[in-house]
Amino acid sequence: MKLNLYRDKTQDPQVSNLTIFGYALPSIAIFVLLAVLIVDPFFGSLGILQYAWWLVLILIISAPVVFFRALKKGGVLKKAKLLLSAINLVMIMLLLFVRLPSYACDAVEMAKHYDRKTEQFDELVTYAYSASFQQKPGKFKRLLRKTGCRSIDTSNPEYCELVYKHVCLDSYVYRIYRVPMSEEAFKEYSKRYDFIPHDSRMVMKYSGGATSEGVFPYAQRERYYKKYPKSVEYKEED
Repeated sequence: MKLNLYRDKTQDPQVSNLTIFGYALPSIAIFVLLAVLIVDPFFGSLGILQYAWWLVLILIISAPVVFFRALKKGGVLKKAKLLLSAINLVMIMLLLFVRLPSYACDAVEMAKHYDRKTEQFDELVTYAYSASFQQKPGKFKRLLRKTGCRSIDTSNPEYCELVYKHVCLDSYVYRIYRVPMSEEAFKEYSKRYDFIPHDSRMVMKYSGGATSEGVFPYAQRERYYKKYPKSVEYKEED
């Protein structure tokens, strides 16, 4: 006799818990995968995207298919199946239209973000080099959160580096000087392709991964200098 896995389990004792779990496993797998991608679309789930992208594609495409098939069925699994499928569809929309765009980054976005939060950056840099830095880690975390950055490196006494975003293996980093850099240093940064100087205190740094050249993409540089044509000139702070 052919088993109907959608029937109430109390009406068909041959349907075991293991069978029901195996039937629901595809929906559970889709849910777990989407949760991982939403938490960190690029950096945390790079291995999945790089080595099993075909599996990711199959699972994501199967989510709406499972949803519409579940609409036609009835029994004990219908509500659970529909719920999981509906959640998966919502998570796909969240990933594609909210989460992934939020991880996109380029030099123009970095410059705009810095200009909006210059005071927060200055406050963080001042505190990071103060004597109370080690004594009040809670305040430091709050200040870092206000800048929208992920981490900070203060190993250099002249400037600190703040990681703004990771996109796959690439990193977008702010290099912020404690005092304005010299005009000579500004010109040196302008000659390099892994840095873009924004003003006398802030330089944007692009750190590429294993498969990247480690320089700002040409299109990003062109877009930035078109948006900020005066940034090529060195100006001392007032």
